[in-house]
Amino acid sequence: MGVTSAVNQSAEAERNGRVRTMRIKESVFYNERIRTDRIGLVQVLLVDGSTFTVGPDSDLVIDEFVYNPQSGAGKLVATFGKGVARFVGGRLSKEKGGVTINTRQGTVGIRGGMATFFEDGGQSVYSLLYGNQLSFQGQSGGNQLVYRSGFSVFAQGGQGTVGRTPADLTKRIVGLLSGQPGQNGGSSNKPKAGQFQAFSSLNSGLKPKYFSPIPKPVLHADPKRPLEGRFNLQDANNSFLLSTKTYGYQPYPGGGL
Repeated sequence: MGVTSAVNQSAEAERNGRVRTMRIKESVFYNERIRTDRIGLVQVLLVDGSTFTVGPDSDLVIDEFVYNPQSGAGKLVATFGKGVARFVGGRLSKEKGGVTINTRQGTVGIRGGMATFFEDGGQSVYSLLYGNQLSFQGQSGGNQLVYRSGFSVFAQGGQGTVGRTPADLTKRIVGLLSGQPGQNGGSSNKPKAGQFQAFSSLNSGLKPKYFSPIPKPVLHADPKRPLEGRFNLQDANNSFLLSTKTYGYQPYPGGGL
């Protein structure tokens, strides 16, 4: 199903009552519960190219993974229990309904993108970092859709509301998923400066492709009415109308999960 591509201890995996310490390049199996302590960090690479990064004091189970390399079809179902995690979609995320993440607040679907999951006390925040769509179906009813990066579903009591992701929350999540000073992901060979420089020719150094599809519009209004008419927020996330709202997220000055 997949392998661990990076591990900072302590991280454990439990399956059928057996517990093992996770190490880099080891296989990961479905129905295996991944647990980390307050400084643990694990990155799991699945065979379709999807990755999960599980942060400190967190809990994740990959419940189901089916993938056909020839057609790209299949299904990924996981359960995020607590803490913080990041998902980067592979081929399965390109399929409608291909990726489903169960949480204590409801079900999150990810279509062709990247997302983070954050659980802290009674607050749950599911953020779209990049991609086509993040959907949320609450345990207490209601569906929410996020079409724009930088927006999140803020869930509480099994219901969610869409709003702009607070900058301090983004910074906190990045910090938690970046590891501690001195950690190297379990690799015995630390990368050298020249290896980092090589990435510029493969990624950020490339010029943009202008023939890429034009992004979908994010604002909708009745063409027969003035521009200041009503916007349909059920179909798109409007940064102007939502920019001053954080919908329940309260920053924690002390940090920690």
